[in-house]
Amino acid sequence: MTESKPLPTSPFLSRHDFIKLGLAAIGAAWAGTFVQSRLFPSKQPEAKPVSFPLAELPVGGSRQIIYGGLPVMVLRTPESIKAFSMICTHLGCTIEWQADQSEFYCPCHDGRFDQFGEVTAGPPPVPLEKFSVQVVDNQVVVGEEV
Repeated sequence: MTESKPLPTSPFLSRHDFIKLGLAAIGAAWAGTFVQSRLFPSKQPEAKPVSFPLAELPVGGSRQIIYGGLPVMVLRTPESIKAFSMICTHLGCTIEWQADQSEFYCPCHDGRFDQFGEVTAGPPPVPLEKFSVQVVDNQVVVGEEV
């Protein structure tokens, strides 16, 4: 009768232990994020209205501003004045306004939005964020008036 030799032990984790460790790490990360968001909520700067003279925005013109810490493009058409976030709704890239084509363009993933902020091509899942715009005493006011 031959004696069986013990199998050599592996310095690596078994598949079962690896999966358990991975699930524990994911759970710990999720719990840490949940606890942090409840105990230490992020303090976004309160968005204050931004204003500039209407004369600085001719019909067919555009102007980029910072509103609530975000880049925003203000567009003036013969019918109205609109303001859109310059942050792509796909992965948060900064987009560009292409006046010659009347569209917003995200060079990172070839996302395109029309002059109304609607998705026309690429991977963005939803339209651009819109902001309220008013004209008060020949001043363009982006955001709620205080």
